[in-house]
Amino acid sequence: MEPHELTVAEASQLIREGKLTPTRLLDSILKRIDALEPTLEAWVTMDRERALSDAEALTREAQEGSIRSPVHGIPVGIKDIYFTQGLRTTMGSPIYADHIPEYDAETVAILRDAGAVIPGKTETTEFAAYDPAPTRNPWNTEHTPGGSSSGSAAAVSSGMCPTALGSQTGGSVIRPAAFCGVVGFKPTYDLISRLGVFPLAWSLDHVGFFTRTVEDATILLNVLSGVEHRPDPEPPKLGLLRGYYEKTADESVWEGLMDAADRLEDGGAEVVELRLPRSFEYVHPAHSIIFATEAASVHEEGFRKNPESYKPKMRSHVAGGLLIPSPAYLRAKRIRGVFAMEARDLLGEADCLLTPSSVTPALRSLKSTGDPAFNAPWSFCGFPSITVPCGLTGDGLPLGLQLTGLPYGEEGLLSAAGWCERILDFPKGPRTP
Repeated sequence: MEPHELTVAEASQLIREGKLTPTRLLDSILKRIDALEPTLEAWVTMDRERALSDAEALTREAQEGSIRSPVHGIPVGIKDIYFTQGLRTTMGSPIYADHIPEYDAETVAILRDAGAVIPGKTETTEFAAYDPAPTRNPWNTEHTPGGSSSGSAAAVSSGMCPTALGSQTGGSVIRPAAFCGVVGFKPTYDLISRLGVFPLAWSLDHVGFFTRTVEDATILLNVLSGVEHRPDPEPPKLGLLRGYYEKTADESVWEGLMDAADRLEDGGAEVVELRLPRSFEYVHPAHSIIFATEAASVHEEGFRKNPESYKPKMRSHVAGGLLIPSPAYLRAKRIRGVFAMEARDLLGEADCLLTPSSVTPALRSLKSTGDPAFNAPWSFCGFPSITVPCGLTGDGLPLGLQLTGLPYGEEGLLSAAGWCERILDFPKGPRTP
């Protein structure tokens, strides 16, 4: 097995045992990037010189018996909306093509202090919104990898890094992870700092990340949150949400979820059907109002000066947001409070909620990143959610199941996800396009 094929946990253990050095791991990662980047276009800016220097220093530390954390020497991709000191951060926009931040985002600083190595910045849709990045899906390069965290999902899926940071305002972690056949995790809204992450809609934006296993997602969560989560995978009670999800899902998606649910029941899980709360009817329009209003507020000054500098979909989004009256925004916020309360009640009947991770499999298009409708409700109320690969379509594209838990209930959610991952037994090796 080549080092780039290792998971975070596997590489960390080998580094700790002295059987692998951070320099050897980075060398394998950079060779993988060189081989696949011309096809996948997952990276926007590389930082090879600093990465190599950091890996050499971390190798010396490890040889002296000093291991900073479980991510000591582990390469981590950084979505290009996270500020990186001295390294170009573009937000996927020509407006910021030459922007070089003077400080690291707090998450980036935490990772560096913990011994992570940062090879570079991964592609994002413009301002983490709608206009696609050039990235392609490692499972089929004619299909979208999803968005907005396009580069991060594709890089982890293809073995160009074992883990990468993303962000989610609607469905920008869960959906691309599902499209690319990896684990995507969005913790509770304010569990991880967003300082130094360029905002899209500040009351909806979540830090998230991609890995190839739930164990690796737990490692990243512990490092970034500063809280030790120790999930104990065991058969969960899963609350299956039919209604809107069943009616909206592509046939292959719903069939894939039902097949996964049957396998989980056969393995010992309890699957119960739950009814979506009444307030769910208003979730998507309320989410859209908050999303557009806050995005317009972020971009108002620059947009009024030069609207043509924005790509078409973002330009339309900001223009629409500037027209939304204040009472509509405040009503949408009130609906969020009601939905959060009713969703808490719903989770009193199960360990976590079970839905598909995406409306469709990865679309055969590079002009759309897919529909975030199945993820947006949990970004709206700020509840933690995770996607675990659960199977393939007849065309060989990955499918994912989405689990959602109570706020700050990450340990229980990871326990359920880890157990489901073991039962579903989806291949965890990197995908070569």
